[in-house]
Amino acid sequence: MNSLRRIGIMAEMHGRDLTRRHAALGLLVALPLSFYLASMGSGTKSIIAGGVGMAFAISGATLFSVLSSGEVDQRLILSGYRPIELLLGRLLFLAPLGLAISAGFSVLMAMVSHPAQPWLTFLGVTAVALQSIPFGLLVGTALPRELEGTLVLIGVVGMQLAMEPTSPIARLLPFYGPRQLIAASLDGSGPITGPLVLTAVYGVALLVVARILVARRVGVTRHGQMSATATGG
Repeated sequence: MNSLRRIGIMAEMHGRDLTRRHAALGLLVALPLSFYLASMGSGTKSIIAGGVGMAFAISGATLFSVLSSGEVDQRLILSGYRPIELLLGRLLFLAPLGLAISAGFSVLMAMVSHPAQPWLTFLGVTAVALQSIPFGLLVGTALPRELEGTLVLIGVVGMQLAMEPTSPIARLLPFYGPRQLIAASLDGSGPITGPLVLTAVYGVALLVVARILVARRVGVTRHGQMSATATGG
């Protein structure tokens, strides 16, 4: 079986797993929507709350995808899959899912809040979606349980929303670039190239770290299982 087919099988498997979680996915999408609706009194700034808050929905779905398939990943590695194929398989499903959710959010916020540059709102919210996937992958591979991972997601996204963009800590968080893009769309002014480059660099760095953690996790498990099998035989 070639690598592309393995990646496709991984994408299909994770798609089936996530689509079975109707209630969880609904709650994940409802949370950033509630952020947006609750802050509508602040005018177009509510778009920032909804757009950045959407990170919780997509990174949460990514987190659940990683943690719910730990044992399956171990068996796949033993059967010949490579860690990079597991990672790319998740990306193949989660990227279109994130883009679909971001498109829905962008259309809703553009129709209701009327930003000065709707196309830039769409770009910023799309950047949030794409950044959320490597962020969720990193958290899922670094933390072994859903509770700890969910708390980290809430903490990071909450800090990104609560802090002023001029804060040094806010600049170190993963959704600083996308937030700058969304903010620029509200009045038609603000940097675009810089936040895009920052988002891309941050996203690649998150993916690299997630790739390292995936390899270490399944590699150690594989070695232990093979040793146990040899001893038992």
